[in-house]
Amino acid sequence: MSESTHGDRALTPGLSGDKTIQENRVEAARDELRQCLPELRGLPGCPEGSDEDILAMSYPPYYTACPNPFIANWLANLEHPSDDGRIDPGPFASDVVEGKGNAFYKAHSYPTKVPHPAIMRFILHYTRPGDLVLDGFAGSGMTGVAAQACANPDSKIRRAMEADLGADDIEWGARRAILSELGPSATFIAAGMNLPVDGDAFDQASQNLLNRFETEYGWMYQTTVSPERGEPFNAGIDYVVWSEVFTCPHCGGEVVFYEAAFNTRTGRVRDQFNCSSCGATLTKREREIRKTKIRTLAGDTIDRVDMRPVVIAWSDGKASGKKRFDEEDADVLERVAQLKLPPFPSAELPNMHMTHERNNLPGWGISSLHHFWPDRSLASLAVLWAWTAEEPDPLTRLALRFWIEQAFWGLSWMNRYQLVQHGKVGGSQVNRQMTGVYYVPSLTAECSVRYNLEGSSPTRGKRKSLVNL
Repeated sequence: MSESTHGDRALTPGLSGDKTIQENRVEAARDELRQCLPELRGLPGCPEGSDEDILAMSYPPYYTACPNPFIANWLANLEHPSDDGRIDPGPFASDVVEGKGNAFYKAHSYPTKVPHPAIMRFILHYTRPGDLVLDGFAGSGMTGVAAQACANPDSKIRRAMEADLGADDIEWGARRAILSELGPSATFIAAGMNLPVDGDAFDQASQNLLNRFETEYGWMYQTTVSPERGEPFNAGIDYVVWSEVFTCPHCGGEVVFYEAAFNTRTGRVRDQFNCSSCGATLTKREREIRKTKIRTLAGDTIDRVDMRPVVIAWSDGKASGKKRFDEEDADVLERVAQLKLPPFPSAELPNMHMTHERNNLPGWGISSLHHFWPDRSLASLAVLWAWTAEEPDPLTRLALRFWIEQAFWGLSWMNRYQLVQHGKVGGSQVNRQMTGVYYVPSLTAECSVRYNLEGSSPTRGKRKSLVNL
């Protein structure tokens, strides 16, 4: 990892040297940050979380989940490259077109994320190796990735840059970066994208985490398959399709949206469909919302739009298929509902335009943070997140949390069941939420944590990993 910087108002200078020395430096900075927090809370943008939560998120002095008190000292001692021979490069006047297929871009979604090769072009044009780049609206931290990638880009990016900017006009070498954002979630993502994580250590720790989960909670994602021929057998659940159930406006009968509208052959939802009771022609816009009382894992009772599990997609390592949700599967959900879990966020959802006025989440049944997830997903996330605290290495611990956090949306009620993708029937149901909005679909895919975190066909069994951290 190059000597680059980043954080909330934070920095990430290169982390190098003896590991014990580095750990001692971080712990000393953590103690100092603890002492600074009372004063930092008076600054604009300091999060409202507890001191312990802020300290737990931070990796000081390089990344803090609050205004970073270490930057001024770091800047005062920073060696700046010489300005000898530096010439004003003039304005950057070329079009920039970049695809979104690189691994860094896909590592964690974010509304304003920009592919780092696009940012590299500006950095290479305006700066020299060792220069300091400030991104005061850093979002997911791709400016930090770009600054570091200038040190040793892959051959494809290098050739493209030299063709666009001119090989003689580029000085390859890492730049430093300070990344700042008001949102703690954004700086957390930026930290995950930029801090130098040991890839082998992360691979081992993440696999251990999933294996432990499989041992202690794997029963939550097991189902019994009863083939037409042969003996019933156990298989793992990849995902469960949940369907909205609504009331026919003509006869008052129950309409299961999946049964009435979903075409299993084409993988598409019909615009018009028939009530199973009276045969009347219906559209989704004509439905009468049906609600049911649900007791959540936090102990509160909510009126939620009626959602029913209908189909399970399973695999056992040799074969895969789909089956109807049955009574044994319902018994598993009843068992999940009785679990005693580690603490999880259950704060009331803030009143915002996107959540209350535009999408009316409380009307659907989401009025607190924990309402975003089905019981099984919420239980899985609470357990896995709590277990990450047992990881002794702070950078590996942060990487594990980054890895789990990126699955939050894809394990929520917002994960759409979409059988047709890119014009073809089939494909992964991982992270199919609609980006940029709080949209809860009428057909939801409740993925297992292993299916989400490891990915699915055609790379089934090959764990999705943080890229080059």
